[in-house]
Amino acid sequence: MRLKPFLILLILLLFVKGNSQEYYYIPKYQIDIKVLKDGSLDIVETIQAQFTEPRHGLLIDKPLKYKVDKNSSGEWLDQLFPHELFIENIQVDQHKFEVQRMGTGIRIKIGDADKFVEGEQIYKIHYKVWNGLLHGNEKTELYWNLIGDYWNTDIRKVNFRVEIPIEINLSPEDYEIRTGVYGSRDQAAVLFYQNGVLEGSSTEVLGNGKAMTLNIRMPKGIIEPYTSIGLWFYHFKFLLLPILMLVSFIYAWWKHGRDSKLADMVAYMPPKDMDSALAGYAIDIRSNERDALSLIPYFGSLGYLKIEHLKKKGFFEEDQITFIKLKPLPAQAAPHQRIFFEGLFAGRDRVSLDSLKDSFYVTLQSTLQSIKDSVLNSDYFTRKSVSVYWTAMWSISLAGILNAVFCFFAGRFVFLGLTILLAIVLLLISFILLKRSQKGDDAFKEIKGFKKFIKMAEKSKLEFLIKEDPAYFDKTLPYAIAFNCVDEWCDKFSGIQMQAPGWYSSNVPFYNSSGVWNMSNFSETMSSSLSEMRSVMSSQPSSSGSSSGGGGSFSGGGFGGGGGSSW
Repeated sequence: MRLKPFLILLILLLFVKGNSQEYYYIPKYQIDIKVLKDGSLDIVETIQAQFTEPRHGLLIDKPLKYKVDKNSSGEWLDQLFPHELFIENIQVDQHKFEVQRMGTGIRIKIGDADKFVEGEQIYKIHYKVWNGLLHGNEKTELYWNLIGDYWNTDIRKVNFRVEIPIEINLSPEDYEIRTGVYGSRDQAAVLFYQNGVLEGSSTEVLGNGKAMTLNIRMPKGIIEPYTSIGLWFYHFKFLLLPILMLVSFIYAWWKHGRDSKLADMVAYMPPKDMDSALAGYAIDIRSNERDALSLIPYFGSLGYLKIEHLKKKGFFEEDQITFIKLKPLPAQAAPHQRIFFEGLFAGRDRVSLDSLKDSFYVTLQSTLQSIKDSVLNSDYFTRKSVSVYWTAMWSISLAGILNAVFCFFAGRFVFLGLTILLAIVLLLISFILLKRSQKGDDAFKEIKGFKKFIKMAEKSKLEFLIKEDPAYFDKTLPYAIAFNCVDEWCDKFSGIQMQAPGWYSSNVPFYNSSGVWNMSNFSETMSSSLSEMRSVMSSQPSSSGSSSGGGGSFSGGGFGGGGGSSW
């Protein structure tokens, strides 16, 4: 009874071994290689296959990409990219065949799907290889896998014949052969050289992981290297479309997008025909969240809403910010104003900031898009530059995607990354293609002039402006927010007697015991409000779910070779 498990295991092992055997073997494999002075290789492989069961034919794999040791190749392109073989003119005598692309090589599928063969079959395969030689610092080297290590059957005899240009005379130190598994130093073969012809044969069974590599070292200068222009184009053709994208972008900017140089000016008031959101976008041609948020004090200054900010008192308490609707927007309100205002209140008169968490971001993004569209569809920019801008956006996106797909299927992931990076950069700076019109130049001078005034305004001038218009601070605060200068602007009003904005209230006192305006308290509380608004209004719900070189044997591998099986 103790033998029963052993017998079962033995039967299973025999079954696995029997099923792992191929349905053919190769009594004889002949390889003939002619090294031509133009650098190409004419190769004929004659395979005598013996099929033990009916099969359609053979599958022969030829890798075409190799890593090359830096000591074996003088071409620096071989250090940047895998060494490429270019195979052409594939023919199989008297047999039906097709060539299939597979990863880093090709497969020659010999046989007919509607026909089975048995017994002995002769397959004679012709093909030509370019760039099959290595041109090192001192030698030109043929480092060729006569038999690759991916054959899955016995190859009982291998004969080979290599013909080199007659001008080359080899000594025994110029050629060698290696046989066996990867890394083996065995030389189970015989070699004979005479009058430019090197012949040899194996002395052991190969296949099933055992390969044969031939190495011939020849003087430089007799055999031409593969054209450098051809290699450059082959490797760098993946950059042609990105370079075209970049050159076209620069040309479009030079031709249609360059703005006129404007004289500096200082403006005491913001532009008359632009609200703070439009001015914030127009000054840098970017949609920023602060542009949209500046509409809140803008609406407040016009009497459409009010804000209550109750600062926390206890350690575990949180600030409470509430928006109160005072009256609806007028019918002629700009689209971006209506999107933001109606999205904020959504039919309600009071809205807490906390209730907008993870939902208001949709309104915020729609507002930003509407701000951008409002400026682009106005006469702030020339019509031609706007057309060029949109054409560039679509062209860059399409060209970037096409080239990225091209690089992906070619396995050129470095170029894929460069393509994506360039496309992203061009899309991010595409706003420079927009050229201001004459009206845009006039408006930009006002916007830029007022931002300059925010930075350099003196107290005496601000006191005069407040005296002339007590609501001056209310009217200008939204623009300071859009320009990202709110703290700087508020600091300039420190010590100036003025009234607190009526649309903003807090439990933090804005006046001292003597009734003097405390800008420091207001500025700190306002900055806190804006920070919380920006954080809450832009918040989104978190996503759920889970998300070779030459020299020795097969270290790095020789070219050619590959493997095969039946089908």
